[in-house]
Amino acid sequence: MPRYSWTQPCCTMCWEQRNPGRDPTRLNEAVRELERCVYCGRGTRGGIYVRIDPAEAPHPTMEKD
Repeated sequence: MPRYSWTQPCCTMCWEQRNPGRDPTRLNEAVRELERCVYCGRGTRGGIYVRIDPAEAPHPTMEKD
């Protein structure tokens, strides 16, 4: 049975749509792997993560081992 994470990647565009006027906290890593935005499903390397119930996430990410 797949296990999905409650911490999900979010692209900059979806962050701005859901949090107008707020600056996101980003991971400060030089090289980020391409991840799929939890809301729109597009690829992102933005380093923005949100907490969301994976059962309600349109595009959830699996938990990392």
